[in-house]
Amino acid sequence: MRARSYLAVLAAFLLIAGCSQQSAGPSPAAASAGSTANSTTSINAPTFSDGDQFSIRLPGETASGLQLPADLDLVVKHDGDSPVFASKQTGQFEAGAFTLEFDPRMCVTQSQVNNTLTRYRPCDQSAMFPLATGKTWTARYGISSGGSEFSQLTGTGTVRGIESVTVPAGTFQAYRIDSRHGPADRTTLWYVPEPVGFFVKAQSSSPTELNYELVSYHRASAP
Repeated sequence: MRARSYLAVLAAFLLIAGCSQQSAGPSPAAASAGSTANSTTSINAPTFSDGDQFSIRLPGETASGLQLPADLDLVVKHDGDSPVFASKQTGQFEAGAFTLEFDPRMCVTQSQVNNTLTRYRPCDQSAMFPLATGKTWTARYGISSGGSEFSQLTGTGTVRGIESVTVPAGTFQAYRIDSRHGPADRTTLWYVPEPVGFFVKAQSSSPTELNYELVSYHRASAP
């Protein structure tokens, strides 16, 4: 998850169409059968319920650089209207070692990796809902890390289209979103609407920025 927001992971981890579905790590075939995306459809930002869970896996270099475990279990809670994704406690790491907070548009407003808090004003705009194939945007926003003054960045993004992506949670048809922040910082996100409602994969130009794959998910409101 960079000194930007997703600062390392997630976003993708979790950066989602409000749906109620669960999975304990389905086979690729099963996941593909239940995951659809339509290039002619406009996809709105998702909604989440307290207790929704998303498990993600960071590459070794990313986990080491961020001093985080490779496998993170993120649980959703709300601060007002803002969903907050916070890591569970493990044998070696405290609860909340990694957190992401979104606004209702699924735009990251702040992230925390261990003791380093990064804030975005108004938000990190790697993805901009609603999503539709061919959509492009340019946005200017501020970033503050570790209590520093806000510095300004100009970001651009494009929804390239829908493509098949395979991660530990399964094989999905996903919206591919390419974004650029400043002169060299690049991120690609793969977003799956129903039944996942989440970014199933994130890749960044830096190994210590946003890189992860979805391992499993559970929607608390699922029957």
